[in-house]
Amino acid sequence: MKLSKVTAAMMMLSFTAPLFAAQANDTATNDELRAELQQIQQRLATLETQESTASTPVSSDTQFNFYGSLRPTFGVSNLNSDEDWDVGDANSRIGFAAEHDLGNGLTAFAKGEFKVEIQNDGDFGDARKAYVGIEGFFGRFAIGKQAVTQEIISDPVDIFNRSGTPLAYDSASPFRLNNLVTYRKEFGDILFSADGQFDGDKGGNSGSDFVNAGVRYKTDFIYVAVAYYNKEHNLCENDSCASNPTYVDENTIGVTLAKSFNSLYLAAAYQDIDKGDVDGSTLDVVASYDINESYKVKLGVSKYDDGGNDATSNTYNAYNSTLEWHKTPTFSTFIEYQKTDYEYRDTNDQIMIGMRYNFDYTF
Repeated sequence: MKLSKVTAAMMMLSFTAPLFAAQANDTATNDELRAELQQIQQRLATLETQESTASTPVSSDTQFNFYGSLRPTFGVSNLNSDEDWDVGDANSRIGFAAEHDLGNGLTAFAKGEFKVEIQNDGDFGDARKAYVGIEGFFGRFAIGKQAVTQEIISDPVDIFNRSGTPLAYDSASPFRLNNLVTYRKEFGDILFSADGQFDGDKGGNSGSDFVNAGVRYKTDFIYVAVAYYNKEHNLCENDSCASNPTYVDENTIGVTLAKSFNSLYLAAAYQDIDKGDVDGSTLDVVASYDINESYKVKLGVSKYDDGGNDATSNTYNAYNSTLEWHKTPTFSTFIEYQKTDYEYRDTNDQIMIGMRYNFDYTF
């Protein structure tokens, strides 16, 4: 029987007791009845205390976070030729994150984050992140699809509102990889990071398919980072060479520097790319300025060099300018213009407007 029902029964008994007492006056005195009533009242108080204690929620050692960011865009490209109007998406996503206290200074964590493809019926797309890990005095260790170490190079210059940013970095370097094993360890303001991708389906050597390591120094005064990665590429692009594939190594070293001057933010990232016999590079230089609490302007100049020197090359210089309106931390709008001046192809101009709605709930 639930405690609330017991309490109700006791209350009924407390009200009916005097009536029974009146009928049995020849066998009980008023003092005895008063003593019985006091015992009933004490019993009720005890039951109410037990019921209150039983309903008190037990504190949880798990934190769950549900978050997302919807980022639709609308714009036109190829301003100098055949115009192409389109609704797009600037990396909309939805995800969850969980942390569980294991005791002894250890924390287990997990994250799942998925694309929301607004331009494709709003469908859920591929996973952006999906991993589980453990963190403690030894650092942070995780397995699954994750952001790679090389993002310490791209993060400071990734400030624009489109899926292909940073403008030059995006054309050459990785952001998130599956089958990834990562390790992170912080020593005060210094972060050491190392990754390895292990995908047995890709063939090649018996070890990792991608190795990435880097060091970042971050304070309120300055941001400096350097990172290196080696990636194995299979040059076979059709079934005719599947039985005898050719592999080539890509070696990339990147450096980045960022600094804030109150309302002004400046950052630059450079990468030197050696892929077989081809030498390439990326350069992104960005700036942002807070006009006031609501408006912000952003500028960027980028150069991507894939090492090519004919019509198959995608080498370009790119320029970006953005005006943002931040009404609240949850909602913002923007208008953005980008020009991509290819060395061996036609120039592409784009202008678009967009909105961003963020949400984040913790349980």
